[in-house]
Amino acid sequence: MKSTRWILKDLLSRHRVKAFNSLFSRRLPTPNATKQLQIGEHFLFFPPPFEKFGKDGYFNYQSPAILLEDPKLQYRRRVWGQGELIQYSPINLDQEYICQESIKYIKKLRNEHVVCIERALLQSHLEKRTNKSDICLLERRILMYTNSLPNKAPTDPPAERVGYKSLGNFTVTDMDIIAYGQLSLNPHRIHWDKEYCRRVEGYEDIIMQGPFSIQLLLKCIQPLLRKPITQLRYRNLNYIYPGTTLNICQSLNSSAHKQTFQVRDLQENSIVYLTAEICC
Repeated sequence: MKSTRWILKDLLSRHRVKAFNSLFSRRLPTPNATKQLQIGEHFLFFPPPFEKFGKDGYFNYQSPAILLEDPKLQYRRRVWGQGELIQYSPINLDQEYICQESIKYIKKLRNEHVVCIERALLQSHLEKRTNKSDICLLERRILMYTNSLPNKAPTDPPAERVGYKSLGNFTVTDMDIIAYGQLSLNPHRIHWDKEYCRRVEGYEDIIMQGPFSIQLLLKCIQPLLRKPITQLRYRNLNYIYPGTTLNICQSLNSSAHKQTFQVRDLQENSIVYLTAEICC
């Protein structure tokens, strides 16, 4: 396997966070100004180097073909499936931080490959240190590389037996998706090129970014929580088209320390787009 460790630097500008918040103006409550990065907002930062793009317009340096040095490993789609965030200490805005990125594992499952990427955020002066105590935030994200066509499906029946209450709705527009791609410097064509989506990957339209749906969920629920979020586990279950009205829901079985949320389709309640478990 090729080198699996990279160092990315970025200035965590409050102006980019403010621009993200402006996407929701008049649709969600305006958050109070803060001097610290909220959990999940790091998705707006640390873009990879703009090189080694795949045919889908996305960064290709962590694809199975590159990592395993096998050009035959070509896939129609790459899908952001699930992940985890753990915050250990505050992250200050308007300061430079380092993202140490590495491959935790790569696995073949039937005719697909799964790549787990681990990202550790540290203050910039700790670039050459690897002590776990230096890490401000640890992220794991799992990407699936597949040749299967998109297939939006309802959740399994067991998920339907859990009671949820609605916290609010949000309708996603095509311009929300395109603007988020610009803010996060994400060039993946499935988020802006409708013709490519239809002709190559089999979607009917562009689709919402996985990190965008996570940040939207966090933005809706953080004002309801009494303590800062310290850990988040999530799964992206279905893709989201522009014009979809999302229903943010909270499990009735949530406790004070661990709470479960879903992002559902308001019109088709059996369609769940995102599940998340949050600890405070």
